[in-house]
Amino acid sequence: MDTIATGGNVIIVDDDDEDVFAIRRAFSKYDGSIQLKHLADGAKAVDHLLAVQEFSDLPDLVLLDINMPRVNGFETLQALRSSTLTRHLPIIMFSTSDSVREIRQAYAAGANAHMVKPNSMSELQEFVRAIALFWLNSAALPNRS
Repeated sequence: MDTIATGGNVIIVDDDDEDVFAIRRAFSKYDGSIQLKHLADGAKAVDHLLAVQEFSDLPDLVLLDINMPRVNGFETLQALRSSTLTRHLPIIMFSTSDSVREIRQAYAAGANAHMVKPNSMSELQEFVRAIALFWLNSAALPNRS
C-alpha cells in the first residue's frame, strides 16, 4: 500500500466504539501524523464545530455516521450546512446501509460523499487510504486557504 505522509486532522462522529477503534487503527497504520478526534454523537459534533471561530481551526474532514441516537447524521449535516463557517466543511457520511434512498438523501443534504462502512480491516484500510489521499493530500480545503 502506497503511503503519502499527509498529516491533517479528522473528526469521527460515530456512536459505535468498535467502529471508531477500527477507524483509528486504520488511520494510524496509514499515517500516524493524522490527528483524530472522536465525538460520540451528532449533538456533540454540532456543539463542537459551531463553537469554532476561525476557518483555520476547523478539521480538514468530518466522517459522519448516519445512524446515531439523539441527533442523527442527517440532522447533524443540516445543522452544519446552515452555518456560514461550517457550510463548506468536507463531510463524508458513512453507514452500514447501501440504500439508494439514503445515499440520495445524503447528497441532497449537502454531503461531499457517502460511503458504506467496510466489512473487513483490509477494506477499511483501503477506505482510509482513499480518503486520506484525496481529502488530506490532493484537495484544496477551505480551512487551509
